Amino acid sequence: MNTEKVMATCLGILTVIVVGAVLKFAQAAMIPLAIAIILFFVFTPLLALMEKFRIHRIIAITVVIVIFFGFFYLFGLFIYASVKSFIIQLPKYQARFTTLLIEVSRELFERFDVSPTVLAEINWGRTLQNSLLSVSGSLMSLLGNLVMITLFLIFLLLEQNRFQIKVRKAFHISMSDRIYFIMKHINEQIGRYLSIKFIISLATGILIYLSLTIVGLDFPIIWGSLAFFLNFIPNIGSSFMVIVIIIMSFLQFYPDMRPILLVSTSVIAIQVTLGNIIDPRLQGRRLNLSPFLILVSLLVWGWLWGIVGMFLAVPIMAIIKIICENIPALRSIAILMGSGQEVRNPPETAQVMLNSPQSK
Repeated sequence: MNTEKVMATCLGILTVIVVGAVLKFAQAAMIPLAIAIILFFVFTPLLALMEKFRIHRIIAITVVIVIFFGFFYLFGLFIYASVKSFIIQLPKYQARFTTLLIEVSRELFERFDVSPTVLAEINWGRTLQNSLLSVSGSLMSLLGNLVMITLFLIFLLLEQNRFQIKVRKAFHISMSDRIYFIMKHINEQIGRYLSIKFIISLATGILIYLSLTIVGLDFPIIWGSLAFFLNFIPNIGSSFMVIVIIIMSFLQFYPDMRPILLVSTSVIAIQVTLGNIIDPRLQGRRLNLSPFLILVSLLVWGWLWGIVGMFLAVPIMAIIKIICENIPALRSIAILMGSGQEVRNPPETAQVMLNSPQSK
C-alpha cells in the first residue's frame, strides 16, 4: 500500500512537470484558450440574462462578441495614446531622474566612501525602455491572438447548451450530474470573483485618478488606468502600482515634500481601504484560497505566460480547487489549497449531490 502511494505521488509530480512543460512551450495556443475559457465564465451570466428576454442565442452571442471587440478596440486606442504621450515626456523625466539620483546618492553615500555617481552611471533610460518594450510586446502579442481568442469563445458559447446533453449521454446519470454541477459551481465562483474584482479595480482607478488630479501629478489618467489593470494581480500588482506612483511624485515634486506626502498617503489609503478591507469583505470566503498559494501561483504563471499569466493565475487556481473539491480522490489537494478557514455555507455542488436521489 505504501509502495502504491509512493508511486502515485511520483506519478503526480511527473504529471505536474510534464503539464508545466507543455504549458510553457505551447503557450502560443494555450494562452488564447485560457483567456477564452475565463471570458466564457464572464459572459455566461450576460448570455443567460439575454435568453431570459427571449433573445435568440445567435443574436445574444453576436452582442457578446461586439462588446468584447468594442472593449479591446477602446483599450488599444487608450494604450496607444497614453504610451505616446508618456514617451514624448520621457527625456524630461529621464534627465530629472538622473539629476535627482546624483543629488540623493551623494548625500547617502558620503559616509560610505562610495562614488555618488555609481547609480547615475546605470543606463536607467535603457532599462525603462526595455521594460516598456517587454510589456508592450506582451500586449501586442495578446492583441495578435485576438482572432483565436474570439474563435475559441464563440465555439464555447455555442457548445454551452449542448454540453449537459452530451455529458448525460456520455456518463452515468450520477456522474453527469456531478460534472454539470461542478461546471455550474465554477461559473458562479469565477463570475462572482471577476465581477467584484472589476468593480473594486474600477473604483480604485477612479479614486486614484481623482486624487492625483487634485494634487497635480502628471498623467493621472495613466496612473489611474494602471491601478485598474494591476489591481487584478493580487498583492504584487497593487504594490508595484503604489511604488511607481510614489517614484513619479518624487521626480516631479522633489524637494517639495508636501505633494509627495499627499500622493503617497492618498494612494496607500485608497489601496488599503479598497484592496485590504472592502474587497475581502465582498469576496468573503467563496474562493477560500491560501494567500501563500496565490503568491506562488502568481510567480509560477508569470514565469509560464508572462504578465498575462499573472492576470489569469487566481481564476485558474480557483477552477483547479473547485474541480479537486468535487473529486473524492483529489479532495485532500483542495483542502491543502484552501486558506484553512471553514466555509460556513458548503458549496452548491456538495449540497446538490447530497440531496439528489441519484447519489443515494
